Amino acid sequence: MEERFILDTNTWIEFFHKRHGVADHIDVLPTTCLAASEVTIAELIFGAVNSSDYQRHIKEPLWLQETVQIYPISEVLNDYAEIRYDLKKKKLVVEDFDILIGATARHFGLTVVTDNVKHFEPMPGVKVVNWVERKKDSK
Repeated sequence: MEERFILDTNTWIEFFHKRHGVADHIDVLPTTCLAASEVTIAELIFGAVNSSDYQRHIKEPLWLQETVQIYPISEVLNDYAEIRYDLKKKKLVVEDFDILIGATARHFGLTVVTDNVKHFEPMPGVKVVNWVERKKDSK
């Protein structure tokens, strides 16, 4: 079985803006290996509403919904609670949306693709990779 990936919102934004090599990874994978969370759809819709170019940006969540599997958060609420509790015991604060994406990945056996590795690595049972290729400062 091929590895399946759930990209966090920031990684999808990098893809849509053709930045940091994310498209190089996505373009070689079948869309059946790519996914997003309902959380990402909500964040992208908010971004469009909050943008000065709504018509352009609303196409991004619509494209995702037509192209990749969108995972619901309703099925991962127990995973969310367990992960959040584990992070609390470790005295780590992570945004709830990131925990929901991590819980989705854990529940459905997906690998999270993110540039925010430090948010997801401490989550028990969550596999993480980073496809964002930032140029190193030459200094």
